[in-house]
Amino acid sequence: MDKQTVDKLIEAQYPGLSPTLQRAARYAIDNPRSIALNSMRASAAEAGLQSSAMHRLARQLGFEGYDDLRTVYREWLGQEGASFSARATALQRRGAHGQAGTLVADMVAADTRSLERMTTPETMAAIAAAHDILREARHIYVVGLRSLMPAAFYFNYACGMFRHNTTLLTGVGGTFADELRRAGPDDALLVFSYEPYARDTVRAVRFANLKGVRVVGVTDSVVAPIAAQAAALIVVGNASPSLFPSVAPALAVAQALAALLLASGGAASLREVEKSEAQLRDFAVYLDEKG
Repeated sequence: MDKQTVDKLIEAQYPGLSPTLQRAARYAIDNPRSIALNSMRASAAEAGLQSSAMHRLARQLGFEGYDDLRTVYREWLGQEGASFSARATALQRRGAHGQAGTLVADMVAADTRSLERMTTPETMAAIAAAHDILREARHIYVVGLRSLMPAAFYFNYACGMFRHNTTLLTGVGGTFADELRRAGPDDALLVFSYEPYARDTVRAVRFANLKGVRVVGVTDSVVAPIAAQAAALIVVGNASPSLFPSVAPALAVAQALAALLLASGGAASLREVEKSEAQLRDFAVYLDEKG
């Protein structure tokens, strides 16, 4: 259930609620951020009600209790594209209300829900379609700007162990778009893009489409700016009470795609892994048993 569904339930049931529950429902409609950020006791106090009223409202709407209702509002708050200053303020409000101790648990819970949704048949099919495009590509260009750089970097780094056809678009020295000059219909562009959507990422996708490059998009919405231009679209959740939307689901996709490419790479990929290991040993990249 999402916040929009909860709002519709409140609207439908409001006329038949008791005066106390109507007051609680009106508070929820008018103060969704407070519901997301505050405990049941704090929300009830702000609404001028007993804590039990908020619990009864949650039960009336079909939830086991207030915490389940609050989870819906927290996910809405994490996904609504609030400004960074608003998200930072929300974090500090949690600290002011003595909720800092639950922050890590809430972040882990949000990531767990997003990761679990990746196992739906629709998402698994999208990942498989993305793998097919990347596996057949002559060259794979990878972009993930700002907070999504870890996902793009991981994919490029992991594939570098067993492939020689990936390029990470980093923008170092103002050269972000330069690598795409040589891209063509036999190539693919793997894009990681969340709201707020980086302008250069959207431009790269548009340019790639003009060049006939097949785009694999990893994003947070079917109506994201890159969605319509993607040959394969993987939509993942990214709700989080943190300052930025969670990068964990995008990173999980990067790991999955790299693993699938290695799994389907045959003997040639195994030989490249062996060469990579030998080179790492030559440079003593990792500590050995002798230190």
